[in-house]
Amino acid sequence: MLRPSVIVGLLYILFFLFMARFHGFSILSYVHLGRVSHTPNTHTAGYDGQFFYYIAQDPLHAAWRMDNAPYRYQRILYPMLVYLLSLGGMTALIPWVLLLVNFFSIVLATEFVARLLCKHQLSPWFSLPIGLYYGQTTAFVFDTTEPIAYFFVCLGFLLLANKKTLLAAIAMGLGCLCRETAILFPLGYVAILVLNREWRNAFIFGLISLVPLPVWYLCLQFIFGSTGLGYAPSFEPIPFQGLFVFQGNSRFLPLLILMFVPTVLNILYILIEVRHNRWKTATWISWLLNLLLVIFMSRLSYVELVSAGRLSTGLVIAMVFHAWYTRNNWLLWMAMLYTLTFPIYIYFL
Repeated sequence: MLRPSVIVGLLYILFFLFMARFHGFSILSYVHLGRVSHTPNTHTAGYDGQFFYYIAQDPLHAAWRMDNAPYRYQRILYPMLVYLLSLGGMTALIPWVLLLVNFFSIVLATEFVARLLCKHQLSPWFSLPIGLYYGQTTAFVFDTTEPIAYFFVCLGFLLLANKKTLLAAIAMGLGCLCRETAILFPLGYVAILVLNREWRNAFIFGLISLVPLPVWYLCLQFIFGSTGLGYAPSFEPIPFQGLFVFQGNSRFLPLLILMFVPTVLNILYILIEVRHNRWKTATWISWLLNLLLVIFMSRLSYVELVSAGRLSTGLVIAMVFHAWYTRNNWLLWMAMLYTLTFPIYIYFL
């Protein structure tokens, strides 16, 4: 029973107790209700979890509680799963189910990666960054969609390793319907199939894994008259511009430690992989795409630790996957540094 996923699960249980004891968190606190959703007697805007909470309550009539309904409905799979698991949107159960879905997503994603590592005769303990990167922790605290999105991504890679390609494509397609940035993983796989001129496999995998997201956007356009894509913050034109806008701010130091330094190390290592000709892989392409996402991240995503951590979670996962695929122990050891972000984030809470 002493395995990485169990350790991650125990740490998150302790973290849950810590939040309840020292920060006064009730189960509804994780939803972060705010005035954006017309919650009375609330002086804060709240956070994204409130929108998934209301969709899970009433999927067909939650739009009036939202600042931009088509944008909030983009990540539809998480609240719909919560709706089903809470017995059709029972209000008393929803906060618990939101939290539990993310808890088990984090634990199981760690387990999937541990099994992948074992298949390559690598230590399963290198899977710890999957569960202990602070981006996962913030998503857990704020009831957002990243844990379940990357659960499906990790499941997809495990299925690919077991040569269950169609099931892998379905899993990754489901991940994209939880969080649109998950599309960078199947996109990397399709790209390498195209580079290898495997046209049929690229078409089938792309059709199953990539197409559901734009189809859902078309549904949103039909329902709301908008896809909500224009509501998302735009990228910065200069690398790390979004971060250094906040220089001198109280959040600058933790962002420097939790985001900037690890990302610079990623840049160095991704160039080393090019030098050693280890870049013609789906994992390297996904790693590069996630790295670019973080480098040019909008300043609005750096407003607080939460959004920056959530958006950068894919970078950590992509890095671990590439290290696994290339059997690169040095890179796996470097990825282990991300486990330190778990206690650092708790310190800055």
